[in-house]
Amino acid sequence: ANVERVVTRLFAIATPLARAKPAIRAATQAITPQRRAGDFPQAMMDLGATLCTPRAPRCLLCPLQAHCAAFAAGNAEAYPVKTPRPERPQRYGTLFWLEREESVLLVRRPASGLLGGMRALPTGPWGDSPPGLSDAPVEAAWRVAAATVRHGFTHFRLDCALALARLDSHKQVPDGEWWPIARLADAGLPTVFAKAAARITSMERP
Repeated sequence: ANVERVVTRLFAIATPLARAKPAIRAATQAITPQRRAGDFPQAMMDLGATLCTPRAPRCLLCPLQAHCAAFAAGNAEAYPVKTPRPERPQRYGTLFWLEREESVLLVRRPASGLLGGMRALPTGPWGDSPPGLSDAPVEAAWRVAAATVRHGFTHFRLDCALALARLDSHKQVPDGEWWPIARLADAGLPTVFAKAAARITSMERP
């Protein structure tokens, strides 16, 4: 990495780093001396580690300053050019908080797939548009909170609406477990559901 940084700055190689390897290799070979060629990589690594650093390079002390295209252009920190990260797709969902006698309904996520086998609040599929209340776990007087929860997964971003309801003790519910709200920290909820629980328990609930 140190050698790549020095060479991309010396030659102002503007190709993003992932695709710049051949150009960096060719430029490095072009400046490798015939004599003491074995010392050259170490010297370049030392230069990158001490002067030609990723941030705030000490260009005024650099022995290669007069030959550096990036220094001449006044933008040494712009190199090496990073490969832009692809925009993560946006998804939406609804998380359902169903409360009964100081407990909340938790379910187990499917064994396969994202967050497989973990306890969670009931939720419908996460799709390209807000799903509303169509996937509620039971019929109830659902109220959608003004607050939402946002979470970033590796491959997508997720915005979730929060739907709240209270259930009478005699009404049947789908498979799940009633977890004491006071002990939710012990449920091992994945981050997105823990965020939702923290948000909901801090607000006025039905």
